[in-house]
Amino acid sequence: MTMLIPMVDTSEKRIVLFDLDGTLVDSRRGIVSTLHETITSFGVTVEDNHDYSWCIGASLWKIFATYLKTEDRPTLDEAVRRYREIYGAGAMFDFDVYDGVVNMLSDVKSYVDRVVIATAKTHSYARTIVESAPFAPYIDVVYGSELDGTRAEKADLILHVLTTEGFDPSAAIMVGDRYHDVEGAARHGVNSIGVTYGYGSEEELHRATTIVHTASAISTTVRDLHARSSRL
Repeated sequence: MTMLIPMVDTSEKRIVLFDLDGTLVDSRRGIVSTLHETITSFGVTVEDNHDYSWCIGASLWKIFATYLKTEDRPTLDEAVRRYREIYGAGAMFDFDVYDGVVNMLSDVKSYVDRVVIATAKTHSYARTIVESAPFAPYIDVVYGSELDGTRAEKADLILHVLTTEGFDPSAAIMVGDRYHDVEGAARHGVNSIGVTYGYGSEEELHRATTIVHTASAISTTVRDLHARSSRL
């Protein structure tokens, strides 16, 4: 059954959804150290310099299913529990804000009606992180997954945001650094901006409506995409 999204007057109302990790903040250190500690706690041997880049932005359940080589839900739930315990103890605050993000969000906020976070992180952790960041004043609300993994897939989360906020897809833009972001947006007819300064490659962002290489370029691109949508 197709879910109907409540529509607003898109000639006046605009919303921008931002991914968090790899788009607004560089949180690689905290995420990687927590993943490594969690995975090795199950007796799995992983090299200290192992590249966990693909994990950033992915569902924790999928990550642990890959490294623990199991689909056993209780085992995966325990892995997620351990991860969250370690991450919440302090690693979640081990991040840097990308250059240009604060000014960019200030500019975007002055132009659109709603600026929201849409992250695979649980919304409670994501909200705490955003509240500690210098760009917090420019974020209207933080959306994320539930503790049980509900809406950990970006496509599901984007639909939830549009439905909750009451925006038509044509009035929305998704900004992110991974294929989850651009694929999820495309599934619901939402324009997307892929950013290359995060953890993803330009190749995996090929379905993005447009691609930018710096955070400062996002605000102008948002204006251009909204202007283009208004002419359609």
